[in-house]
Amino acid sequence: MQDIIDVAVLAVVQGLTEFLPVSSSGHLVIAQRLLGVSDPGVRLEVWLHIGTLLSILIFYRRSILNLLRDIYRGDTQARWMGWSLIVSALPAVIVYTLFHAKIDAAFESSRVTGALLIVTGTVLIASRWIHARCNEISATCALKIGLAQALAILPGVSRSGMTITAARACGIAPEKAAEFSFLMSIPLLCGAALLDLLRVPPSQAGFSVWLLVLGAVVGAAVGYIAIKLLVRLLRTGSFWAFGVYCIAAGVLVILLT
Repeated sequence: MQDIIDVAVLAVVQGLTEFLPVSSSGHLVIAQRLLGVSDPGVRLEVWLHIGTLLSILIFYRRSILNLLRDIYRGDTQARWMGWSLIVSALPAVIVYTLFHAKIDAAFESSRVTGALLIVTGTVLIASRWIHARCNEISATCALKIGLAQALAILPGVSRSGMTITAARACGIAPEKAAEFSFLMSIPLLCGAALLDLLRVPPSQAGFSVWLLVLGAVVGAAVGYIAIKLLVRLLRTGSFWAFGVYCIAAGVLVILLT
């Protein structure tokens, strides 16, 4: 029964924080500490990412299908969008390949997580003064967003917060920035899930297969709701307010750990 509760709580945390700009990795580190879940929880994380990947595929299914169709038909703009998504994924791949040992070590420190939550909060609050209306994403802009995504490999740095803010700083309209942010995460989520699944079979993941599937399903459902909420907050201009929460959470983590 305790395992079910642990998986459900972590899935809800992952589903909410993967898309809301508050750092899913940071909150999972904190939640795992509170629940007393160590290595088994780390292996569970990949299944939670599978769940949030499903929520992206479902929420943006029309955009994804239209993009794939237009690429197949040879549409220049669609192919450019496809290349932009690939370019945006490269910095994170390079950074993790070169520094994966130090990055993994950062996940062991709650204080590092707290400090980086404060950094995330500061960036989010600064986004309040960004006004963007363009829907065209250049190669340079894609690279800048990709660099922001690379920073989010660290615990406490929000991937959605950093990439959406970077996109808006490039002049991209809020809803388009959110769409690009989530679409660009698909290759990385797929790659990370495949790598971890090949490295650690489900039978050795610390939880039974059905609990891992439960985590993915709960994460997908909560993630879908979180995406809808985020898009709505971007429309109303309330996105920056998550920065206040991140700073408060970061300070509490540092003081209490």
